[in-house]
This record gives sequence, structure tokens and C-alpha cells, in this order.
Amino acid sequence: MRRRWAALGAVGIATAGALIAFPGTSQGSAEGPYYFKCVGPLADNQTIAASISLSSKELTVGQQLVINWQLGDAQRSVKVPDPLNPNHDRGAHLAVTARVKAHGVWTGQGAIDSTGTRLVPADDLRTGKPLSLGLVSPGLATAERAGSGSIEVGPIILDLADVESTWNNDFQPVGDFSHWYGPGWNHVNDPLAYFGKTHYEQDLREAKDEGDEATFTFVGTGVDLIGDKKNDMSEFTLVTDQGNPPDEASERYNAYWQVAGERRVLEKFTAATDLPYGKYTVKIKNQTQDKFARVDAWKVYADTADNLNASPYRTVCSPEPKFPLIPLTVTGGGTSQSPSPDPSQTPSGDPSVTPSTTPSTTPSTSPSGSPSPSGNVSRPPTPQENFTPLVSVIVQGTPTPTATTTVTLTSTPTVAQVAITPLGGAQTGVAPERSNPGVTVLVVGALLLMGGMVSGLKLLRRRAAHAGER
Repeated sequence: MRRRWAALGAVGIATAGALIAFPGTSQGSAEGPYYFKCVGPLADNQTIAASISLSSKELTVGQQLVINWQLGDAQRSVKVPDPLNPNHDRGAHLAVTARVKAHGVWTGQGAIDSTGTRLVPADDLRTGKPLSLGLVSPGLATAERAGSGSIEVGPIILDLADVESTWNNDFQPVGDFSHWYGPGWNHVNDPLAYFGKTHYEQDLREAKDEGDEATFTFVGTGVDLIGDKKNDMSEFTLVTDQGNPPDEASERYNAYWQVAGERRVLEKFTAATDLPYGKYTVKIKNQTQDKFARVDAWKVYADTADNLNASPYRTVCSPEPKFPLIPLTVTGGGTSQSPSPDPSQTPSGDPSVTPSTTPSTTPSTSPSGSPSPSGNVSRPPTPQENFTPLVSVIVQGTPTPTATTTVTLTSTPTVAQVAITPLGGAQTGVAPERSNPGVTVLVVGALLLMGGMVSGLKLLRRRAAHAGER
């Protein structure tokens, strides 16, 4: 029964993105539950629980260890601290990374991450209900050499990225979000309404010298500047990049509004869209002397999320106390290779490599000896059909007259394959079978010989009888 459960568990590994708990066996077991102490807005100073499942604790060299995390349903401790935040109006992406560390005999030693992302509806955020961490992908590590290894259970990392979020011109840096203003920028409070609208938080930043710069760093897939239009406004540029100029996006705008005394607020100036999710910096630069460039707020878009960069809700849940290492054993394994054939000998005659000198039941479509459709294109070679050594001799070594002659001779089909087919015969590439008269002659001769022997025996008996009468 244990073996049956272990087999079912091994099959379950192939289920993409599934979280599977392997029943305990001598070769694979579920570990935990483990308890993690969290630091961060989503579960500050709270505890969450999780288990992991190992495909096996006894591996062979080259075998993969599959690590699956079981994070359970909604964790009572995980919830947004600000359910009424307007930034949650469109929902948010919850990204999870569950990490272990490999020690000993593993390829790519270090962190082995299982990751997942899901969209949390706005209603779930608004009600402050506990959040489900969802599914994470299996973590994989390949045993590289025989010996003893171990797995160390690491942290669980959480990030929450709002689908759309607005950031005022001045805020406390959090996560990977921050801002910077050069010396020419001034802070201005402005509670007045313009055509029924006020500035985002009734304040703004402005600069009037050509070349004045400010930056906003964010994590997402797009960003807009929220600003003004007025007859004292300048031209300005918005350049978005990750610190690599070849990857930058650049826009130039003129915020001048021709109607004197009329001011437009909460105007949108798009800086970048459809970026790969990541950390970016957008820079605004005033291009007109004695005209104002203004920053009211920034609007950030996120089509997905991950834990490579920190969101404002970055929460790290670490094992507490530190868990003991999970030991694993790796034994030598692997399959022996078939011996390389002698290039001076005739190959095995498989039609996928060289045509056989014996007529085939399937006619060749090319007189030059090209592989037939029934070759290795449509079926894998059997263990005895290891053709790689033959190919390596020809490609990697220096061609010799012997090797060239062998290839030339064995790659030319014999003429008898088709030429001996009689007129009107079946189009099989082989002449129809004929009766063999030699067999008949042998049979008749044997019968005659036996008959002669019997007749001779009778003749001897008669002569002996006749001699007795005398």
C-alpha cells in the first residue's frame, strides 16, 4: 500500500502548479507544519503555517528533487492593513515566493524558489478578510554527485501590487517606491478647486528653470504623471528606464494652456505603458526657462506582480525558531553507454542510418540512400540503436579513406531491390516467391533410391532360396 501511495504521489508531481502533499514513506514524506513569524504590513508580528512535500529523500545522481509547498487556504493572519485605501479599487496582485536552500550535492546551490501570483478582487481587500496565499510552482533541484545533502527551509515572501495606485508628489519611501527633487523644485499648498477639481492631496511641486529635474521610482508595468495645464506652463520630458538607456521610454509634452486665467488640474501625461513588471525610474525635466513644470501625483499600473522587487506591502515570514535541516542521500546512478561501433565495419543496416544490403520490404524513395520515413524521425532508437558514436567518428575525427569508403558502399542500395521484379509483379520492391524444383527432385530421388534398395533386398533373398534348393 505504501508503494502505491508513493507512485501516486510521483505521478502528481507532473501536475503543473499543483500543491501536493506526499504521504510519509521511506523515500518521500511531508515535512511540517512549519511556523513562520512575519514582519511587514500584510501580517506584521503574526504567525503563518505551511508544510512542504519532498518527492524523495533518497535520490540517484541526475535525479530531480521536487519540492512542493502546501500553504493551506486563507491564512487568518494575512490581510491588508488599509482596506479602505482607494488604491484597492481595482483589486491587487498577491505574489508569493516560498524558498528553501540546498546544501551539498545540488546543481545551482542556493535558493530554490516556488512562486505564484493571483489577483485578489477589490471586495476581498475592502472587507479586510483573510487572504489565501494560493498556489506556488514546485521547486526543483538536481542531484549532481553522490553523497549527503540537505534542504534548509527558508522564508516565505509576500508582495501586494495594486492594479492601479496613485502616489502623491511627496510621500515616505516604502518598498522600492521613492522620489527625488532637485534644488529648483518648490512645494506649494493649493486647496482651491478648478472646475470642480482640486489637486490630488491639495498640494503640488513646481520648478521654473530650464533643466530642473525630479524623479519617481516605482514597481509596476506603467506610469502616468498627474499634473496641470495653464498658460504659465512649460514643455517637459518624461524618461522612464531601469538605469539602462537602451531600454528607456521617452515622451515630450507641452503643458501650456492658451486660455488666460484658466487652470486644468488632474491632467494625465503618460510616461510609459506595457512595461515588463519590474522596478523603474521616471524622470521629469523642464525644457523651458521661466515656465513651470509641475508634479501633482504619479499613477502606477501593475498587470501582474512578483517578489523580485519590493512592493509597498512587502512582508517576509521567517522560520522561528530556525528549523533543523532535512537530510537527503544521493547514491551513484546512471546508465552505461553502448560500445562505439568500429567505423571500419559495416553498420547494423538500420534504414534510418544506412540502407541495408538485404532487399527491404519497403522500397527506397531516393536512390541516393536518404533515410526513409520510417527512420528515427518518427520513432526513438531502441537501446541497441546507439548511432551517436558512428556519427561522432565521422564528424569529430579526421575523415580517412577507409571511413569514406565504408560510408559510400553502405549508403548505395543494391540494384537487385527493384530490377529483379518481373513484369506484372506486385510493386513491393521484391520479386514474388517462386517454387523450388530442386526440392522435388530430391524427394523423388530419395523415393527411387528406397525403392531400389527394397527391390535389391528381395532379389538377394530369391537367389539365396534358389541356391538352397540345389
